Amino acid sequence: MSSLPRRALLAGASSALLASVAGPARAEPEERVLERASSDYNDIVVTQAGSVRTMYFVQGERWLIESQLDLRDPDALSLSVFRSMRAALLLQPAPRRVLMVGVGGGQLSNFLFSRLPGVEIDAVDIDPEVIRLARAYFQIPGDPRYRTHVGDGRLFVEQRPEADTDLLILDAFRGTSVPFHLRTRQFYAACRARLRAGGAAVANLHTHTSRYVDDRATFGAAFEHNYAFVDEREAETTLVCTRDPVGLYQVRRNAVVADRTFGPGMQRLGARLQVHSVRGGHVLEDDFSNSAAGAKRHNDSCSPRCQGD
Repeated sequence: MSSLPRRALLAGASSALLASVAGPARAEPEERVLERASSDYNDIVVTQAGSVRTMYFVQGERWLIESQLDLRDPDALSLSVFRSMRAALLLQPAPRRVLMVGVGGGQLSNFLFSRLPGVEIDAVDIDPEVIRLARAYFQIPGDPRYRTHVGDGRLFVEQRPEADTDLLILDAFRGTSVPFHLRTRQFYAACRARLRAGGAAVANLHTHTSRYVDDRATFGAAFEHNYAFVDEREAETTLVCTRDPVGLYQVRRNAVVADRTFGPGMQRLGARLQVHSVRGGHVLEDDFSNSAAGAKRHNDSCSPRCQGD
């Protein structure tokens, strides 16, 4: 998720450049707070500027963008991280059942729901206030095929009785941190076990952090096949993991079809597939034990930052 001082988020970093090229810049619409809520896990602010709604997680002086919605174009995927996470659709182009760990404003899951007729979506978040605000302000459909659940993502995944998922989206953040029990070999192995044949799991990784090589090593210990796509800012990497291999030519064919289903840019996204491997790193292990006590221990470690960050 984006992490900038609040004044930078409101001012618009590119406004000076635009003014020098195109003359005086138009005044930015005023950003006003629609609601602020606190929970055991987050301090959350929802704002609106013009037609754009934003969900922030507040950490001290930092306002971290979790999701955005343009009411004029709800499927726009205004944040680059979600545009890049569409890369999962190059490996699994026709998911019928989607599981999302970490709801935020539901931007990516809303996009999939609108583009995939008949898809079933389950989205889980430990924070009930996140889900309440997402439903109140970010147009999560009131449809029985789109279900939101309050609970720990690790417990939710491990307690699913069978491999019934085609696409598993991992996007659980506490600010800039991921709770440790949601980034270990044991968790990723549980994710793999819930995928159907041809299924894929996708996660967003911050490329230029010390934890990146450990995260890559840990995913590699749980999944046989990993495909990395660098985002357009070259700051984050979308990692798509599968049980079954998908050849480069199949990825390219999927991209051509995906351009029609999921909007333009899918072929350009496919071209950002990395072909080199990442070496080194330590495989992260935990002693979670599939229990509520384990969930509490690991979630409580996220103050002020999650263990390992």
